[in-house]
Amino acid sequence: MQQTNEQTAQAVESTVSDEQAIAQTSSNEAEFTQLNEAAISYDDVLTKIALRHGQAQVEQALKTAIEQEQAAHVAAYQQWELEVVEIEAQRQAALAHNANLDDNSDPQLRDQQLPVPELPQQPQIDMSLRRACYRKEHVEVDLAITTEVSPARTEFDDDALVARIYPQTQAHSAEHIATVQRARFKQTRSAQLAQQTVTVDEFEFDADELSQQRMARAILVMDEQDTTTWILANNAVVEVTKAQLFSACKLASEQQTALWISE
Repeated sequence: MQQTNEQTAQAVESTVSDEQAIAQTSSNEAEFTQLNEAAISYDDVLTKIALRHGQAQVEQALKTAIEQEQAAHVAAYQQWELEVVEIEAQRQAALAHNANLDDNSDPQLRDQQLPVPELPQQPQIDMSLRRACYRKEHVEVDLAITTEVSPARTEFDDDALVARIYPQTQAHSAEHIATVQRARFKQTRSAQLAQQTVTVDEFEFDADELSQQRMARAILVMDEQDTTTWILANNAVVEVTKAQLFSACKLASEQQTALWISE
């Protein structure tokens, strides 16, 4: 029976030793991995940006730098909490000691006051360092029709790692905005008209205003049986009759009127 107990004790000791060895090995591997992980600073990320490395590579380096900064901040914060507890105890002891001296009427004892230590500053992350590495997006704003005065500004999206840059804007009057919008409408309408075509007898004619004027002039000087050389919308050169030009010019005019009215 005694031998069985000794064997059990030896087995337990062996198991504990093995578990300790495994734990120590895991700890050593973690420390080795941490030591061998290349530290990346925000200056390294800025260097990659300056050297025009790929955006994916820059973002990966930035994420690594942020993770390392966060880990260092957590460690510093935990150390700060321990220091706060220790120094707060020292503060309370000094304050109690000095309060007792203040109650004492002996002037010599009052000179024995203890200095009250200050609490350490809480560690903070300087966000400006990482934000300098964010991908920059210039936000498009229609400056001609803005209604509010706003200075140029940059907004940071810390989740997407993006810095959005907004331009300075002015407060335009309703009259000014209406004038700008009307001018843009006319430009758009003219651009649409310039792309118009009409088809007569399988011939596709340009139907813009200049082409309408050319057709009208040709129609005026042609007899009913005349033909004339004409360049179609696809740049093909063909012979067309007066009747074909008249039909094309009429369709183009009707199409332009419909475009003007619909808008």
